Amino acid sequence: MLNYICRRLLLLPLTLFCIVLVNFVIINLAPGDPATVTEISPEGMATRSENKAVAFGSDDRYLQFREHYGLTLPILINFWPFISEESVKKTLWQLTYRKYALADTEEINAKNYNALRVRFGDQSKYIMRQLLDVIQNESYAEKERLMAVRFFIRGGVRQAYLGVNLSPFQKEYNRKIAEDNSFLYQFLGAKSPLNKTSEEFGKWYGKNKAFYHFEPSFWGKFRMMGETRLFRYLSRVFTLDFGTLRNDSTKRVIDEVSKRFKYSLTLALLPMIVTFFLSQLLGMVMAYTQNKWQDTFLNVMLLIFYALPVFVVAPFLIEKVALNHDFFFTKIPIPISGFTSPEAIYATLNSRERLFDVIQHILLPLLAIMYGTLAASARLSRTAILEVYAQDYVRTARAKGLSRPVVMVKHVGRNAAITLVTSLASSLGVILGGSLIVETLFQINGFGKFFYDAVINRDYNVIMFSALSGAFLTLMGYLARDIAYTMLDPRVTLE
Repeated sequence: MLNYICRRLLLLPLTLFCIVLVNFVIINLAPGDPATVTEISPEGMATRSENKAVAFGSDDRYLQFREHYGLTLPILINFWPFISEESVKKTLWQLTYRKYALADTEEINAKNYNALRVRFGDQSKYIMRQLLDVIQNESYAEKERLMAVRFFIRGGVRQAYLGVNLSPFQKEYNRKIAEDNSFLYQFLGAKSPLNKTSEEFGKWYGKNKAFYHFEPSFWGKFRMMGETRLFRYLSRVFTLDFGTLRNDSTKRVIDEVSKRFKYSLTLALLPMIVTFFLSQLLGMVMAYTQNKWQDTFLNVMLLIFYALPVFVVAPFLIEKVALNHDFFFTKIPIPISGFTSPEAIYATLNSRERLFDVIQHILLPLLAIMYGTLAASARLSRTAILEVYAQDYVRTARAKGLSRPVVMVKHVGRNAAITLVTSLASSLGVILGGSLIVETLFQINGFGKFFYDAVINRDYNVIMFSALSGAFLTLMGYLARDIAYTMLDPRVTLE
């Protein structure tokens, strides 16, 4: 078994990398980016709109935002250092005259034009030599040279290192780019003659081309192929840096997840454990009373539970069960929101009182989360138990004189549990998904609402953390399932 566990753990990084790669590509190829704003219409419909100004690539805050998320880089492989001079001239012409070709009678539509402009702006730092050649070549039209000036500035501007614990190199780098950015920005929209601008740019370029690697060698270009969004993300993940929230750069993703961990872990693992034992119990009862009225009654009830959606059951529990009602045989009101009492009250309780307080608050959310899974798992358990009960070794046990209840519990139930373990262990990865509806209705600050907001706000760091951690937990669930097989069935080995 030890060899098997070691092999699985060695394959874990490769498997996680493949999962992260697929999720990363899908997320980055999805239409829009974090600059897309989600708006709610008067009819309650979610719509997306973009600030058209950001597409021009001249807003410094927008560029800082895109640099922070790595959105100015290609996704997987960076071929931009190999862009030819002819391609640069063609794109400049298209941006200047708003046409794809001279023979076109219609202009490029605004959406495609803005996308072309943003993409060319992202490429500009890799084509500074070609842009300077266009600026210095008087045979080009003035409008094309002015367009090249704009993108030359875009390519030369760099973003500073942010933070409080900067190294001496980072501080010196920030001072250097502050001077260079100030120099370049003075030409943005200026009325200086093009020849003077061309001369000043030529001097600045010659002075800084080595520092900024404007003219890399072939092997330098080959190394630049690794300057991608994926590489930047993985380089942070390897140091366990999962980034910050999109709307608040002072809050780290890992810290925000940690705050919610106890809520969603409780609302995920506890129903899973309770469901396992209750499913086994109900499955045995239904199998033991097969085709009798008890079996029929439980099957019908479980089928009804399975058909009821959670967005119907949860409000029903709040309005009809909890609101203005007390727990049975007590005068303790049933809570309808939160994981615990308000902090001012909760802080005054001792350990036993806190445990009782949490139980009171999570009772209804647990019921809302568990009933559907219990209905499906119990019916699955019944089928597995009936299948195992028909095996030869069970008939042998019965022939030896063992009572039917003993056979059901000791021999049948243990082997039938394998099917249930397979089902439940595979769902371990959904712990970080939480239960959006239940957490929202019961006002529990868990993962469900947190990750839902991240998807709506295009918070890439939170979404990728969800995918990575969910994949890790799923793989751990599969490993725990395989180990459980050997404990439940001696015939199963992992050698």
